Amino acid sequence: MGLSPLVSIIIPVFNGSNYLREAIDSALSQSYGHIEVIVINDGSTDGGATEQIALSYGARIRYYSKPNGGVSTALNIGLREMRGEYFSWLSHDDRYKPDKIRKQMEFLSQLDDKKTILYGSYEIINHKSKKIDIVQFDKLYPITQLNKSLFPIFRGLANGCSMLIHRSHYERVGLFDEDLRTTQDYDMWFRMFREAEVRYCPGVYLQMRFHSEQTGRKVAEHNEECDRLWIWMINCLDEQEMCYLEGTSYQFYKLTLRYLKTRTEYVKAIAHTSYLLEKAVPPQGVNLSEGFGRIKLSEGDRLLLIKRIYYCIRYEGTMATINKIIRKIR
Repeated sequence: MGLSPLVSIIIPVFNGSNYLREAIDSALSQSYGHIEVIVINDGSTDGGATEQIALSYGARIRYYSKPNGGVSTALNIGLREMRGEYFSWLSHDDRYKPDKIRKQMEFLSQLDDKKTILYGSYEIINHKSKKIDIVQFDKLYPITQLNKSLFPIFRGLANGCSMLIHRSHYERVGLFDEDLRTTQDYDMWFRMFREAEVRYCPGVYLQMRFHSEQTGRKVAEHNEECDRLWIWMINCLDEQEMCYLEGTSYQFYKLTLRYLKTRTEYVKAIAHTSYLLEKAVPPQGVNLSEGFGRIKLSEGDRLLLIKRIYYCIRYEGTMATINKIIRKIR
């Protein structure tokens, strides 16, 4: 393979005794041999059950325990303590397939820039580890689009646990923002991806678990934080960046508005993007009313929208939200 630097797999966990063992086992079972596994217990309150599982691995992993402060604080401890050249995040209730790190390192070895950030597709599994579905981005978008650094950010494709990231990027942009409770990941990816080479790595090497025991987010708090994040990200982009992503700024606003309307409940971000679209100059021959009102979805958009049902249950936990999505795709 010609490339075998140390890779640090960091597993933040809070009250994770239900699936933590599967996550750690999947990390230790990687076919790429040069890894370290770091588990950070973010102040679990389950009577020591989470800690007992972590300690059972002895010297096979590095274990840290801290007061509860949120996933950002746990990840930041992992980043400070990691010895590896590359960082790979694994949620305590998800799993890696055995070849995750090896396949990504093989892909990276073929690139000139060994600091290129990699991301990929994933499977969705249930509480019994049975595959529910697969989210495979290269069947929905051309590789040329997937390899544009900010494209996975603005189309909701950036799953942190699918990534492989050189540690220099954290030295460049800093750590996760510990003041953000629900958007710390996309805030980081935007800051990081904007000035980096990013490549989609074909293949499915992550299993993301969907189950009823997941800690839900407060919908109002989550949506408010997401509104602020999306408005900030959109306002940060210059004309050149928008044109690179979608051809024109008008097309960028139009497609971003479609994404936000069909896959989120971020009311303020939707209103802001709609306002920017109205102000943008459309290409010659474009109907000014296009992009407003009911949106016609492509097959790819329909599939991605169906996937969002899982996220809504995971983060919002209400059938009411699912019903909203179903009404949108009728």
